[in-house]
Amino acid sequence: MSGITAILDIAARSLLAAQLGVEVSSNNVSNVNTPGYCRQRVLLETTYPVVSDFGPLGRGVQVGGIERAFDPFITARLDEKTCTLSELKARLEVLERLASLFNETQNQGMNDILSSFWGAWGDLADNPAGSGERQALLQQAVNLCQAFNLRADQLSRERLALTQQIRPVLTQINDLSARIAGLTQEITETEANGKTANDLRDQRQLAIHQLSQLVGVRCYTVGDGVVNVTLNNGLPLVQGIMAFELDFHITPADTVAVLWKGPGGVEENITGELSGGKLAGLVQGRDQIIPRYQEMLDNLARDMIFAVNARHSQGVGLRFFSDATGAYAVNGAADPLNAAGLPFGDRITTGSFQIHVDRDGAHLASGTINVTPTMTLNDLVNAINTHAAIGPYVTASIDGNRLKIDANLASDSFAFAQDTSNLLASLGVNTFFTGDKAYTLAVNPWVSESPDLIAAGLIDPLTGAHAVGDNRNALLLADLEDAAVTADGRTIGQALLQMVTDLGLQTEQTGRNRQFFQDLVEQLTRLRDSVSAVSLDEEMTNLIKFQRAYQAAARLVTVAEEMYRTLLTLKQ
Repeated sequence: MSGITAILDIAARSLLAAQLGVEVSSNNVSNVNTPGYCRQRVLLETTYPVVSDFGPLGRGVQVGGIERAFDPFITARLDEKTCTLSELKARLEVLERLASLFNETQNQGMNDILSSFWGAWGDLADNPAGSGERQALLQQAVNLCQAFNLRADQLSRERLALTQQIRPVLTQINDLSARIAGLTQEITETEANGKTANDLRDQRQLAIHQLSQLVGVRCYTVGDGVVNVTLNNGLPLVQGIMAFELDFHITPADTVAVLWKGPGGVEENITGELSGGKLAGLVQGRDQIIPRYQEMLDNLARDMIFAVNARHSQGVGLRFFSDATGAYAVNGAADPLNAAGLPFGDRITTGSFQIHVDRDGAHLASGTINVTPTMTLNDLVNAINTHAAIGPYVTASIDGNRLKIDANLASDSFAFAQDTSNLLASLGVNTFFTGDKAYTLAVNPWVSESPDLIAAGLIDPLTGAHAVGDNRNALLLADLEDAAVTADGRTIGQALLQMVTDLGLQTEQTGRNRQFFQDLVEQLTRLRDSVSAVSLDEEMTNLIKFQRAYQAAARLVTVAEEMYRTLLTLKQ
């Protein structure tokens, strides 16, 4: 039907379309800074024409719907790269904190402290009887122990801090999964009449993007507004309107086990399949990165402890012992020494060591004790006590599963020499350090209490002579600075440099990777924004365009009204 009524009908639809256009543009402008919002636009269509004597006659405009500007391909790529970026950021934060802990460019770095320690042995060699040099050596040793202890403690604290971050991340993952499932249900209900729930879809996509920052996920559009979200290994986090949770616990091996909790109480350990997202970065930092450097630091401490102790245990101080007790205990006195739980039991070899006895400062007796790795502590005690030369003057016993040796008379004293078996160092007899790792490294208490027992000299293995000014053992200990004492043939300083260099290179490489993905994410963000972001300039143009369209439609109403009046005037 054509006529004046048709003109009014066209005008009414035009007014509605223009008004809706203004409303949509206004909504875009108001949400210009809303996270996750995709700009919307009104879809205008030509109304189906009517048949007339002159052919199909248009009936104006109609609103086909409101469309959101959204590119699923670019968004999926952005979520994927954001996932990798989040993992790299978490790893880089861990590495940067470790790098600051082992910063050798500042004063009092590990290398400086080590150099001062070796230098103190050289100073003692210059004046073996000097009490000042002995006190200075003890202070440098304490500084060295504290340096190892502090770094070991900080590594443990960093690991604990990462553990404490895992629970909040899992809570966020579970909350986002539940939100995505809830929004999917709202979307399907809203779109049941064929309309599109644009705002709800924006909220769901924002939740998916936030989820991708926390854990590696993949999204699949099923249809009818339904989206399934799975982990990278295929296990579902969101399946339609159902959400599944993640949990974790600490295993007996002190590692994190991340669990996927499925229907019917099903649980699956997915730790080894985690990739991407902050969660993967935290778990890798806790169970791979930090333990690696803890092991390297502990190995460094072990090699230094044993090197110093093996050399010191064969020396003699300004006086002999009246009694001596080992620092390390065996699990059982009847167990083979190389399998008795000694920290350095694996370093015991077939060999021997000497015990020299003095009476009132004059050499009295000496004897050689033969050692095999499989002998027991009971065997060792028996070998000392039954030795024909020294058995009458010293008594060996077991005190708290440790070797203890006492001089039988107050006028007698004893010392050690020529240990080719590493037994004394393995049992902690006449050793300078105690402990077997960075955290437990300490100066042997009897050294701190009696600095004159610091073994700067050596006993003549044939005559038992030991001069007060003898500095041979101090020189040998100072020479350990340049000795290859690690398993891979490095000095302690070289091993430290290797660890610091490795940490620096890994930090630098991770930083480069993070910057690469940061640039990629920014590029994809710009591409997404070119499609989905609100442009204020464009919206201002649209507002003017729809305003003018509204004014023109209103003019149509005026024209139609005037035409009616003209007709009514003719009837009069």
